[in-house]
Amino acid sequence: MYKNRISGHEKAVLVVYLILFAAVALTVALMQATVIDPPLFTSPPDETARYLVPRYIFEHGSLPTGLEAESRHEVYGEFSYAYLPGLSYIVMGWVMRLFNSGISPDAYINFVTARCVNVVFGLITAVFIWLLGRRIFNKERYVWLFAFAVMFLPQHLFIHTYVNTESLCMLSIAVIYHSLMRMLQDKPDIKSLIEFAVGASILTLSYYNAYGVLLASVPIFISLYVNKDDDGKLRVDYKQMFAQGGIIILIWCVLSLWWFIRQGILFDGDFLGMKIRNSTLDAVGQNILRDKGYTFIGMIREFKPFSSAFVNFVATYGSCSILGNILIYRLYKAVYIIGVILVIAAVIYMCVKHKKIAYTVYFHAMLLIGDLITVGLWLYYCYCRDYQPQGRYVFPALFHIYWLLIKGYEFGIEKIPGKERNKTIICGCGCIFVCMLLLWYVCGYAVPAYKAGA
Repeated sequence: MYKNRISGHEKAVLVVYLILFAAVALTVALMQATVIDPPLFTSPPDETARYLVPRYIFEHGSLPTGLEAESRHEVYGEFSYAYLPGLSYIVMGWVMRLFNSGISPDAYINFVTARCVNVVFGLITAVFIWLLGRRIFNKERYVWLFAFAVMFLPQHLFIHTYVNTESLCMLSIAVIYHSLMRMLQDKPDIKSLIEFAVGASILTLSYYNAYGVLLASVPIFISLYVNKDDDGKLRVDYKQMFAQGGIIILIWCVLSLWWFIRQGILFDGDFLGMKIRNSTLDAVGQNILRDKGYTFIGMIREFKPFSSAFVNFVATYGSCSILGNILIYRLYKAVYIIGVILVIAAVIYMCVKHKKIAYTVYFHAMLLIGDLITVGLWLYYCYCRDYQPQGRYVFPALFHIYWLLIKGYEFGIEKIPGKERNKTIICGCGCIFVCMLLLWYVCGYAVPAYKAGA
């Protein structure tokens, strides 16, 4: 773990890091279209339909059920985003009521206010990613390489610029990971337990596709109470585990169960809101490959969802309509390939040189299972629901992917002979590299598209 004391130099870099993120995110949030604008489609995906939920809250001061005409978009028929957990929308609606009282719910300022709520969520996420990096890495240079690489991935920044629930979900995952590392390194205490419980509650009320993160966290939490006794046998401290786990469960129940009880009452026991969501989407009509006779393998071979998802994972603003220069995607592909190779090399090296890596393997294996659940859900929806091979649907795995990748780069850079200063310069160049790719895409492709569609 990097030193606890924050130096003046680190504070200065933190300010630059946050200001740069805020500047780019606000530019995108203010410039992108607030209405569907064919043929360019520079509006964010489904935002006009999503905005109806905070709009309803702003106008009525209460939550919509999804049954109101006001909460449904004409393109989606009977479907409403109010059927799904929407803590983000609740925050947006009440912030709009607080700052924009008396203004038309369809005014541009209200749309921008809702977007800026997610920009703030993005800034808080950036802080937690930096704090997480300080827990993961032993040297400051890798803390910043991790933070810049995660927060300035173009598509991740984009998530924090328009009305959606994914932005708050990403914040909750950063909180959960940070709390797990706190408990692992400092032992569970009331602060870390509350932090985990709040993060878990926010995630629960944000995004179903990220529930794999919660499932993966359970065995990691349990492992914190497994110790060896004097005879070398593993013992579980059940008393502490149930007492401290009970605190988490109690907070989680208080903060999040109300939503599912409400849904169960409204929709005859459909506490997840999935049945009514699916039935209303089916009425609209979807591109369901399973019903068209394609096999799952046939979908992979013919439609190549992973290739499409990779492009969207890196950068496609608007309604997946604004593409950047092909070199941007090729450079990111190279970064990922090299990173994976270095991760594999690091694991092999650790296995040969160090024997006590069992818990590290266990820890990351659990997180990888959570990642695979996210990817599995995405593939399921592609095949059995509406075919949308978008990389943003696997973003709940983003932080752990970069965790491993930067660990790989740390291994590779530390093997380079020479002065420490040279290694710091390499990491600094890495930070500048990801910033330049972001600015190249945003200033060279996204902003011109927004201006053309204005």
